[in-house]
Amino acid sequence: MSGLVIQSFLGFFFLIALAFCFSENRKAINWKLVLTAFIMQNILFLLIRYVPAVSSVLQLLSAGLLKFMDYANEGAGFVFGSLVDKSKYGFVFALVVVPTIIFFGCVISLLYFFGIMQRVIVLLAFLLRKTIRLSGVESLVVIADIFLGQSEGPMVIGPYVAKMTRSELACAFVAGLANLSGSTLGIYLNFLGGGDHAKELIFAQSLLTATFMNATSAIIFAKIFFPETEYDKIMDSAHIKVGGMQVDSAIDAIMHGAFTGVKIGVAICAALMAVIPLVHAIDGILFWVSDIAHLNMWVQSMSNKAFDGLSLEFLFGLIFRFFAFFMGISWNETLQVGSLLGQKVAINEFVAYMSLGKMEAAGALSANSIFISTFALASFSNFSSIGISMGAFSALAPGRQSDLASMGFKALTAAIMAGFMTATVAGFWHGIFG
Repeated sequence: MSGLVIQSFLGFFFLIALAFCFSENRKAINWKLVLTAFIMQNILFLLIRYVPAVSSVLQLLSAGLLKFMDYANEGAGFVFGSLVDKSKYGFVFALVVVPTIIFFGCVISLLYFFGIMQRVIVLLAFLLRKTIRLSGVESLVVIADIFLGQSEGPMVIGPYVAKMTRSELACAFVAGLANLSGSTLGIYLNFLGGGDHAKELIFAQSLLTATFMNATSAIIFAKIFFPETEYDKIMDSAHIKVGGMQVDSAIDAIMHGAFTGVKIGVAICAALMAVIPLVHAIDGILFWVSDIAHLNMWVQSMSNKAFDGLSLEFLFGLIFRFFAFFMGISWNETLQVGSLLGQKVAINEFVAYMSLGKMEAAGALSANSIFISTFALASFSNFSSIGISMGAFSALAPGRQSDLASMGFKALTAAIMAGFMTATVAGFWHGIFG
C-alpha cells in the first residue's frame, strides 16, 4: 500500500504544478492562502474520517440523508404506485430521481424561508473567512454552493456580483462547478448503493465528505488560476448580507422548491436521453472502424479485456489514466477509473456514477479504487455546467457576461483539478490509515 501513498503524495505536486502553468498571473499567486486552503482540506478529511466525535456527526447526517430518500420514495409511491418498486421493476431513473430532487428542493426552500439555511451559511462562511482569509463575498458563495448548488448558490451574493473583482468572480464560478448540491446527493446513492442501505450509508459518508472538501479545493485552484490583484476593490465583509430566494409563506417556499426541482429533474432526464444515445452511437462507429482496422483485439489485450474494443470510455481512460494514477489508483485499474473521470468531464457525473455502480457490482474495481473514484466524481465539473453557471451569474449581473465568457474553460479546468485534488487527498490518507 505504501506505493499507492507515494503516488498520491506526488499527485499533490503534479496537480499544483499543472495549475501553476495555467495561472493568469504567476507572480500574484498568494501562496499563503493556497497553502492554508490545502491544509484545511486535509484537516477536514482527517477530522471527518478519523475523529470519532466528528465522524459520528457525519454518520448522523448520512443516516438522515438516507431517511430523506425514503421520504421522497413515499411521495413517488403515492403518485406512481408500484412502478417505483425496485424489486418489481428495477431502477426506473425518472421515477426515482425526479421525486428525490423535488423533495430535497422543498426542504432546502423551507429551511431558507425559516432563516435556518442563511444562519448555517453565514456561520460556515465566517469560519472560512477567518481561517483561509477569503473575502466576505467569496466565503458566502463557496459555502452556499455546498447546500444550494451552482444554479441557486450565486443568488446568495446576487447584489454584489456586479462589483466583484475578477478573482472573486472566478472563485465563485469555480466553486459552483467544483461542488455538488444537497438535492443531487441522494441520486448518486441510488446508483452506488443498489438498494443496499449499508452500502448507501458508506457512500453517503464519502459524498458528504467530498462535498465539504471540494469547497476548500475550489479555493486552491481558483486562486492559482485567477490570483487576486485588485485588493483595493474588495468589499468590506461587514456590509455583505445573505441574499437569495424571496417567498411570502411556507406554502410558497414548498412550491418554489418543488417547481425548481421539476425543472432540474426534467433537465437532467432530457440531457441523459440526448447524450447517452449519442455516446452509444459514437461507440458503435468507433467499434466498427476499429474492427475493420483490427484494433479491437489490441484494445482487449492492453486493457486485460476490461474493454471489448475501441470506445469513448477507452479513449477517456487513456487520457485520464495518469490523473487516476496520481490519485493513488494501481496502474492496472487506471484505465477503468480514467474512463470514469472522462465520462464525468465530457458528459456528466450522473453517467459516471452509473458506470461506477456497474463496475462495483461486477467486481471490476478494488475497494481502494471505488473509494477514491467516489471522491473524484463528486462535482458538477463538466462542459454543460459551464453554461448553467454562466447563466446564473449573467442573470444577476448582465454586465459581467464578457468576464465570465473569458474565464469559462479555465474555470472548468480549475474545477476539474479541484475534484481531482480532493480524490488525491482522500487516496493519500486512506492509503496511510485505511
